[in-house]
Amino acid sequence: MPLRILVGYLRRQRPRYLVGLTLLLLSNAFALAIPWILMGAIEAIRTGTTVAALTGSALAIVLLASLQGLTRAWSRFALLGASQRVEARIRDDLFARLLRLPPAFYQTQRTGDLMSRATNDLQAVAMLIGFGFLSLANTAIIYLGTLGAMLRIDPWLTLYALAPYPALIALAKRLNGRLHAETLAVQEQLSELSAKVQENLTGAAVVRAYAMEPREVGAFARLNAEYLRRSLRALRTQGAFSPLMGIMGGVGTLTVLWLGGKAVVDGRITLGALVAFSSYLAFLTWPTIALGWVLSIVRRGLTAMERVVEVLTVEPAVADGPEARGPVAIQGAIEFRDLSFAYDGRDPALRGISLAIPAGACVAVVGPTGAGKTTLAALIPRLWDPPRGRLFIDGREIHTIPLADLRRAIGYVPQETFLFSRPLAENLALGGGDGRLGWAARVAGLADEVAAFPEGWGTVVGERGLTLSGGQRQRAALARALLVDPRILILDDPFSSVDAEKEAEILAGLREVRRGRTTLLISHRLRAAREADRIIVLDGGEIVEEGTHDELLAREGVYARLWRRQRLEETLERFGGTPVPAGGSPGGSGP
Repeated sequence: MPLRILVGYLRRQRPRYLVGLTLLLLSNAFALAIPWILMGAIEAIRTGTTVAALTGSALAIVLLASLQGLTRAWSRFALLGASQRVEARIRDDLFARLLRLPPAFYQTQRTGDLMSRATNDLQAVAMLIGFGFLSLANTAIIYLGTLGAMLRIDPWLTLYALAPYPALIALAKRLNGRLHAETLAVQEQLSELSAKVQENLTGAAVVRAYAMEPREVGAFARLNAEYLRRSLRALRTQGAFSPLMGIMGGVGTLTVLWLGGKAVVDGRITLGALVAFSSYLAFLTWPTIALGWVLSIVRRGLTAMERVVEVLTVEPAVADGPEARGPVAIQGAIEFRDLSFAYDGRDPALRGISLAIPAGACVAVVGPTGAGKTTLAALIPRLWDPPRGRLFIDGREIHTIPLADLRRAIGYVPQETFLFSRPLAENLALGGGDGRLGWAARVAGLADEVAAFPEGWGTVVGERGLTLSGGQRQRAALARALLVDPRILILDDPFSSVDAEKEAEILAGLREVRRGRTTLLISHRLRAAREADRIIVLDGGEIVEEGTHDELLAREGVYARLWRRQRLEETLERFGGTPVPAGGSPGGSGP
């Protein structure tokens, strides 16, 4: 399959490859004609000729050499240019596929390994379809052309000169199999190294905080030593190949000198023919010696392509089906109909959820940690794919709505905020609306801090937004969601990193903004939940209560216990006591 997929990419550059191969054929034809002209010149000297005739032969050789150089250069431009375009297309497709793959894929893959596939493995593929393809094609042309010329001069001498080559082919086949296994081991170990580097760079603060530097340096050194060991083993296999090729080529040259010289003495062939034959045999020397290097490029490239194809062939779990037809103008009504959902191989995260949210309504979803709140929110934009026939938007089954239309209508603030290493303005205006940055920042309670930044909206926030505080990152994510002017606003615990005063400021700004928008507010901060038209209480993946704040308090159920626990936490924090862990199980004894 990897080779078939690679051939599919190569077909798209077929004109360039055909031009390159044609020029390569011409280049070798010009080169192979030179010994033939030299043979004629030597024969002419033996039989008697003029200086003008020899000058003509010399000029012909110069012309052929010039044409050979020009066509070889242009063949490289064509073939290597085609390979660069193929590499770029594969990289584009790989990146696009990585962005479409579901969270479940990334839960089983390491970022460092994926980075290795997108960089080191693709470079090996580029070598295969560039220099590897060029060298293989050139070797095949040289062997065929040279063999034809040698057979024309003397078939028996050709047979003797090429006698070592069957052994050479058997040796190449054996070493190539070994090289495949050793090359794969090298690529896998390089992925281990990349994963270790990525993991430590991402978690550098934890490494330093726990004085783990010596341990991690030692672990990296062991991985690096193993990579060196595997690389040297593959290099030894590859290195043993070239000298053996050279020895066999030398045996052929000695055979030609001995038997060819005897044939000249016996008058069976001429001296000019022997010189030409020796020149043709010399043509085979470099391709023969380089065969091991070329085969290693091919093997490494095919091995790398296998690893790239493993990602390219993963089907996105969330994608538009044939029933998804648009465009769709979404108003914002949401309905769950007896929806149950489980992550792969796990117990259900949601059980029998039936919930109708009218367009423009504000619903808060609360509950203890692990109740399924975030899962419920993630199903609406299909970050995880809900079961069919269980989730409806404006009365339409969600799978019939094109993903692009669905997600354009949703402003999503996830629990874990991610900001790109770009200016703050670019981070907020990912979905457009950069003309309303000031408004969105005011609603999100971020305007005063942006004004205090040295470069204002042009401030680069650093990788993952680490130059901002947790609260600033959350508010930046909220402003980003507001800028897309969504019909559905999903806020997954957006106040966990802000104080009560800032929370009240943001909620006041949101009261006006959420009018006419369907708002789903997930929060551990029950003060925020009081702003909602209705509160849904989840526990164990099920809806256990719903109603307004006052109604739920009066029922003395899960919500009431969570409310009292949170009030106690706030009291303890105010007086310097030890807070009760947030999101504690409601099944325990209430305060």
